[in-house]
Amino acid sequence: MRRAWLRAAIVPVALLLSACATQSPVSSPTPEPLSPTPSVTTASETALTGNGDVPEVLDPDLLEHLPVTVHSQSGYQQHIFATWPEFGKPKIDAAIRGYYLSTIKQFEQDYPQPADPEAPSPELNLDWHLLAASPSMIGIVADGYQFAGADASDLWHSMWFDPSTDTVYQPADLVNSYAVSTALVGLEPSRRTMVTTLDLSPLGSNPYGAATLVAFTGNGDLIVGFDECQVAACVEDRVTMTIPATTVAPMLTAAGKRAQAAEMDPVDPTTTASTSASSPSPVPVVTPQPTAKKVNCKKLKCVAITFDDGPGPYTKTLLSYLKAGNVPATFFMLGQQVDTYPHTALAVAKAGHEIGVHTWSHRDLTRLSPIQIDKEITSTVDIIRNETGVTPTLLRPPYGAVNSTVRKEARKAGLAVVLWNVDTLDWKTRSTPKTVKAALRDTRRGSIILLHDIHKTSVAAVPDIIAGLQAKGYTFVTVTDLLGNPQPGVMYRYGR
Repeated sequence: MRRAWLRAAIVPVALLLSACATQSPVSSPTPEPLSPTPSVTTASETALTGNGDVPEVLDPDLLEHLPVTVHSQSGYQQHIFATWPEFGKPKIDAAIRGYYLSTIKQFEQDYPQPADPEAPSPELNLDWHLLAASPSMIGIVADGYQFAGADASDLWHSMWFDPSTDTVYQPADLVNSYAVSTALVGLEPSRRTMVTTLDLSPLGSNPYGAATLVAFTGNGDLIVGFDECQVAACVEDRVTMTIPATTVAPMLTAAGKRAQAAEMDPVDPTTTASTSASSPSPVPVVTPQPTAKKVNCKKLKCVAITFDDGPGPYTKTLLSYLKAGNVPATFFMLGQQVDTYPHTALAVAKAGHEIGVHTWSHRDLTRLSPIQIDKEITSTVDIIRNETGVTPTLLRPPYGAVNSTVRKEARKAGLAVVLWNVDTLDWKTRSTPKTVKAALRDTRRGSIILLHDIHKTSVAAVPDIIAGLQAKGYTFVTVTDLLGNPQPGVMYRYGR
């Protein structure tokens, strides 16, 4: 189920978010075209949330004709997962990448891993959404969640830029900051009827300058947003204030007017006046996952090689390595990555590999409510089924974080819970030789090997891992074949 070209509805509600994976920025591989024929997705899967009006979210397929690549970075000690787009424009990419990496670095400094191994790990999750699109203006927003060991909060950060000139716009470039700040102060008393603890005074005379979200409604109203705990009590969630379009009109700069128009009437940024309307692309044929040749693991030394956090820009290269070695694998996919790389997900299924669920946004499920866990799981099952024709039967919880609630929700969804007993630490070392060494050293009969196909260094290690383990007499199988008959809600770390 793909996000709609049309936007999800404005949601003046509260709470919910995303979190954690891995991969430093690298030279951009050939970008995958985004799905040519999107279908409608429910607002709850992709919409922003906050106390007040929030901007609508666009389908990223609107960017399919731009050279967009999606990068990610993660960590398991501190639970960190971040994904962001890059557009092949030096200044724009530096600004986007700089925000994500600096936010991660600051989080790591502020919230180091607790010395007590029983203490909860800090968690940071940063996703992204498309807000506006036109040939002269694109708007995106980083959508985040952080847990500092005791308190959790949501954050966001909007970014505006002109893809045609590689120009990045700061919030002050979009409006008359003084006029908007004056309007916000004027709105404060009426807004306080809904946000009782709202207080802009700590922000001084320019509250607009401290805003972390600048966007528009579909009617052209200006939305100014603040992070959770920034201008009101944390229980109020992220707070927004809305200035009507008629009021804000004289406050907009030329760039601000382009941003407003790009959000009110989004179009493909590569559209030109001479571009003629084209027929919708045909829906790709979905081929069900082929059945792998059965192997008798009671007689053979079977192992399963698994890949988390994809699909990503290196997954197609990985598929070529697996094909060359005649090796079946199991891919635990993130829903948000399937949403971004649907053709790669389909290629995994067509190649006969097994696909499991790694949740939608890589959140630590043990910190979520049953309803939130269900949504993380079922939305991912739905998009995998819709994009590949495969109905998953396995769940790998992010970070391997499991409790009785997670197992209960997995059982309800018909999913066995699969962890691992060989951690190559590829996410930590980012070293191909160290990843190969760990896999060859630690693998035993029945092992489930953990790797991540979003890391270039991890994918590069696969040919040597395959050759080395086959030389030792091991036979690669999918997780389901290794376990025999995995049962929903039951947790497995290794097989026969």
